[in-house]
Amino acid sequence: MSPKRILSRQSSADNEVIDTKNAIVTEPIRIDHSVPTKTYYIGGVQVHFPFAPYPSQLGMMNHMIGALTKSKNTMIESPTGSGKSLALLCAVLAWRRSLIAKQKKLSENVKRIVMNFGMHNPLLLKDRYGNMDDPSDAAAAETQPDEKSSNADKTPADIKQEVEEKPKVHTDDQDENAANNPNSQNKDTTKNAKNEAPKVSIGLLIATAMIKREETVSFILDMAKSRTLEGVSPDDIAVLQDFKNSGIKATYKPRIYFGSRTHKQVSQLVDELRRKTPYRLRTAVLGSRSQTCIHNRREKIENESVEEMCHMLRDEDKCDPYSNYRLMAAHKKIMQGGELEIWDLEDLVQLGRKIKACPYYASRELADSADLVFCPYNYILDPTVREAAGINLKNSIIIFDEAHNIENAARNAGSYEVTDKALSILTFECAKMIENNKLVKEHRLIMALAESLVHWLQDEDNEYEYQDYETYTSVWPKQNYSVERLLDYLMLTPGIVKKVKTAHGTIEDYIRKLRQDKSDSLCVKKLRSNGINSGDEENWAEPEAQFMRHLSSSSMRTVGGLLRMLENAWPGSKFAGDYRIAIIRYPNPEAHSDHQQNGRSKRNRRLGAMSKEIPPYLNTLAFWCMNPGVIFREISELSWSVVLTSGTLSPLESYASELQVEFASTLEASHVIHPSRFCALSVQCGPSGAPLEAKYKTADQLAFQDDMGEAIMSITKICPDGMLVFAPSYALLNKLFARWENTGVLAEIKVHKEVFIEPQGGSSSEFDKLLKAFRSHLYKSENLGQPSPRGAIIFAVYRGKVSEGIDFSDYFCRTVVNIGIPYPAFKDVQIILKREYNDAHSSPKVGIDSRQLLNGSKWYNIQAFRAINQALGRCLRHKNDWGAIIMLESRFSYPWNISQLSKWVRGSLNVYFTLDEAQTYLKAFYQERIHEDLNSETVTEDMATLGLIED
Repeated sequence: MSPKRILSRQSSADNEVIDTKNAIVTEPIRIDHSVPTKTYYIGGVQVHFPFAPYPSQLGMMNHMIGALTKSKNTMIESPTGSGKSLALLCAVLAWRRSLIAKQKKLSENVKRIVMNFGMHNPLLLKDRYGNMDDPSDAAAAETQPDEKSSNADKTPADIKQEVEEKPKVHTDDQDENAANNPNSQNKDTTKNAKNEAPKVSIGLLIATAMIKREETVSFILDMAKSRTLEGVSPDDIAVLQDFKNSGIKATYKPRIYFGSRTHKQVSQLVDELRRKTPYRLRTAVLGSRSQTCIHNRREKIENESVEEMCHMLRDEDKCDPYSNYRLMAAHKKIMQGGELEIWDLEDLVQLGRKIKACPYYASRELADSADLVFCPYNYILDPTVREAAGINLKNSIIIFDEAHNIENAARNAGSYEVTDKALSILTFECAKMIENNKLVKEHRLIMALAESLVHWLQDEDNEYEYQDYETYTSVWPKQNYSVERLLDYLMLTPGIVKKVKTAHGTIEDYIRKLRQDKSDSLCVKKLRSNGINSGDEENWAEPEAQFMRHLSSSSMRTVGGLLRMLENAWPGSKFAGDYRIAIIRYPNPEAHSDHQQNGRSKRNRRLGAMSKEIPPYLNTLAFWCMNPGVIFREISELSWSVVLTSGTLSPLESYASELQVEFASTLEASHVIHPSRFCALSVQCGPSGAPLEAKYKTADQLAFQDDMGEAIMSITKICPDGMLVFAPSYALLNKLFARWENTGVLAEIKVHKEVFIEPQGGSSSEFDKLLKAFRSHLYKSENLGQPSPRGAIIFAVYRGKVSEGIDFSDYFCRTVVNIGIPYPAFKDVQIILKREYNDAHSSPKVGIDSRQLLNGSKWYNIQAFRAINQALGRCLRHKNDWGAIIMLESRFSYPWNISQLSKWVRGSLNVYFTLDEAQTYLKAFYQERIHEDLNSETVTEDMATLGLIED
């Protein structure tokens, strides 16, 4: 049923200046009527939306409101360009606003009923005076004002008169007692005279009834149902029953955590809320120190060292921005009605530079009182990061946007890896603390643990059962060698781990005290007296200093991570079967670098005092979590509702079993683009007539390489503007390019398209340069919207940067070509272990395993199709966009493979036997769309603004 529109209104913005000292938030969520909106009722909730929503947006909002109302988890897949983020924001904020209004009404009704009948609860008198020697002692208490009582403006006589007019509780026991004992009335009179104070303390009884509202509600319900309390109406009983059934949810106002994959995507969500919705509320954005630090030393410090620099400057009381961060948190621009009431990290950084206040700590201060918190979703998933950021998930609404990779992200959050380098640094720092006579016993315990692990990792006699080029891996448990036996060998018994945990806690308290005690300057003086200039950026945190105040933050995280993993993986623990312990040996990049010394970071130079030689190999100790439910189940149990959403969640079948969470509902929304504006097709055979199968065995065949080259070349001849080609691996791309170079196919492709290749393992700056060159080339094309030598093509890999979160709207991508099916690396150790784990826990037999995971093969297949669906979403970015999806893979003629594609693709997919058949359809499609564009205003848009927004 279509929701009914009831209102559309506009008004001028409220420009009142906010007094930051006396600012009062009158509504948790306000409506800014200066933002044009239409008003709808969806699922019984009033929703303000900036325009007439698409059918898919109405479906999303209705689906989400239903899940939140029932406090259930849900999954929503909606194609990119369908307005998913806007719909989710409006739905969750409208629902929360409605919830608070309902809670307020319920609370007022409960308060009225409790004030009318609550003082009859005999337990209130006992609770109020039970601990007093004499009830008359209540006289003093009676004179104290009680904010929870609504009778503050009434005199005791008024209250007494009102209460005496109320119906009284009358029981059969009282009648019988009076009949059998004629003197009882006199005794009662004497007793009441003695206890006169509590009898007249009507105001206090009412106040106590309000304070103990839950108990009082239960009492009134019981008395009303047994008909021993007169005057309670059926409507009153219904109100009280609703309150009782709701429990904490009758009064709790759930905070919303909106997590996305990257900070860039978080910024887009904030922008969407600020520009397009009328909802105004207390928001916050959480980010890292490396993003928000404004100290003048920041630009000279590597990202990995920013946290250490921050703590050092705070310890020395040398960070002026930190001293001022509360000024920013209370700044008028950030407060209700301010121009930055809804802010992004970049806004906070700019304001911080202007007023010289720390954005990092201000953002955390603001998050404490925010109703809506945006953050990358690892802040929610990782327990350590969550604790450090002060995130409390209890009864919160948690939305994971771009959640197609949430299973792997949760497994990574439950895993931990530490290198022998980090352990050696920890050992060195502990030695320095012992030398400086600081918590000697505790640091010796931790140093012994670190030394033991380093010796084991670097032992030349270690045997490795897996080898991939120069990387060697050994995994526990293994045949005849259990995890318990391994930990016993390393002397990591539960008793020792418990002692180390206690030592770690003692050191944490010690560090916390040092940082809180701003008057402690003794250590700073000693630090400076040992030749360290606090203004020298090259020496700000070198451990070679003769005096250290405490272990570095990175070393404390190393200890904390080890302890958490040892507790999880120890035999007999709750999650013992969900972990695999591994050691990995691999070549040290620094040992093969031409600029070994210049390339070493400050953190790496901490090893200088121990060894002047760079080891040829590095070693890593890994605790790999096989079960994402270790992390996600707790999140679900804590929260009000969990919402997973993405443009490419499909295939959906593994989320519930992998995350060990029940999703009460799922929604696969349709695309907002008209079916005539996009086409999806697969091609079974190449020009030679051989099947196009990009399998491991066929990738080396020249016939396959030639067919693939001819097919792509043919498409470039008829495809206008931008084009993306995705391959399963760089290895395959390299083989194809080498062959095409020899046959001349690559030269022919370059006639029609400028060729770009996604850099393998490149830096972000390198990738940004490629993207800018690609877009600039298309913008300079003289004949936009027509086949032209000035077109451009990017060859990329699935799961790479091009396939994740980049917007190639309009002319920047008219065609996506998929080569093969990107199954994860078959010989990757973690993939092998995960498949084995799923096989072991996939039995449907009762009593063997209740998880009923997908078996290893099904899990393996799903990983490939999620990567494909993500790549397909790079084009078709808005309602008026258009484009083609071409799958050069014969296996996309199989029904099961087609069923794994996103709904909007599989419903439109046409399968062709040869490329010639497909080209006839493609030519007609391109020509029709080009003609349509030439006759519209689309081609006259300012192309300089297109494609620069990433999602």
